[in-house]
Amino acid sequence: MGLSPKEQIIDQITKSEAILLCVSKNPNGDALGAALGFYLALKKLGKKTDVVSPTAVLEKYSFLPSSNLITHKLEGARDYIFTVNIEKDKLQQLRYEVQDNKLKIFITAKSGDLNEKNVALESSKFKYDLIIILGTSDLEDLGNVYDDNPELFYEAPVINIDNNPSNEYFGKINLVDVTISSTSEIVHNLISDLDEKLFDEQIATNLLTGIVSKTDSFQNKNTTPKAFLTAASLITKGANKEDIIRYLYKTKSISVIKLMGTIMSTLKYNSQYKLGWSVINKNDLERTNTTSENLNLVVSELANSSPEFDMMLLLYKNNGKVNGIINFSEKLEVGELVKLLNGTIQDNQIIFISNETVIDLAEKETLKKIKGWKDGMSI
Repeated sequence: MGLSPKEQIIDQITKSEAILLCVSKNPNGDALGAALGFYLALKKLGKKTDVVSPTAVLEKYSFLPSSNLITHKLEGARDYIFTVNIEKDKLQQLRYEVQDNKLKIFITAKSGDLNEKNVALESSKFKYDLIIILGTSDLEDLGNVYDDNPELFYEAPVINIDNNPSNEYFGKINLVDVTISSTSEIVHNLISDLDEKLFDEQIATNLLTGIVSKTDSFQNKNTTPKAFLTAASLITKGANKEDIIRYLYKTKSISVIKLMGTIMSTLKYNSQYKLGWSVINKNDLERTNTTSENLNLVVSELANSSPEFDMMLLLYKNNGKVNGIINFSEKLEVGELVKLLNGTIQDNQIIFISNETVIDLAEKETLKKIKGWKDGMSI
């Protein structure tokens, strides 16, 4: 009988020396908690490890241990080697200069001319021999991290760890368990199997943050009895539950509060469809001193405080395109709507880009698709 996905992952980690941990664009608390908890455990095992996110991390997650070590672009992932065969063409001097943002390498042969055939530029292997991707449905969600380094993701084995039903099983090894409440819980189980003694206060705090974030503090329908048991275990291992609750649920910056007020002031509501929606522009973000990265959190907060809504829609302009966020009730099956909008699911939100570049037209088109979907119409 072959090894299970978990056993294969442990085998790969044991054999690897340099491991890259990746999360998607706009990572949620579960993906971050899982990645940072895993990062600290792998470092304890003596592995060279980095964590990369293609976008900035929300301020509310800045309390997570080692969150300051997350990078947003892969740099120095591989070396390039300039080779000169000196068997026949002996060298007398080697120097370099930088002129007009160009590196010039000067080589002086000891005698005669240097044959161009004896000079070559080649690339070495990537410095990472294993990639672990957490809480991410597909490789495209990695944004510039994947787009700028596609060869890395073909050369190194890719491990895909997630609990989302929409996961596309893109890894060489896929540990996707939809019966578990969070990716952080899956990582907890992996660390336990690697070595129970690895757990400390920082690892426990990261993983408990992921579980609390993904389960809405153990209140959503996907929370399992095992999630409670795992949380209790992490608390006994030193997880700082007071900090987690304070930063996730009780602390909001003045800027975020102003932005919430701006969205509420323009909020529209359709009682037939139990749909609330709002449109903001770049000036609204500048005036409240916030960025588009704050919007997922704000929409979630507004939806949670408005139980009469089944769906909360926000449209905003970013880089010349109209972007949309829809927070939806857990009782809704939104798979078809995601396809209609050509979007992706992150937690209880649909993230999409409208085909319309004018925000008023995008609003009309999006509302038409939502209403048609709710009516069971074929758009």
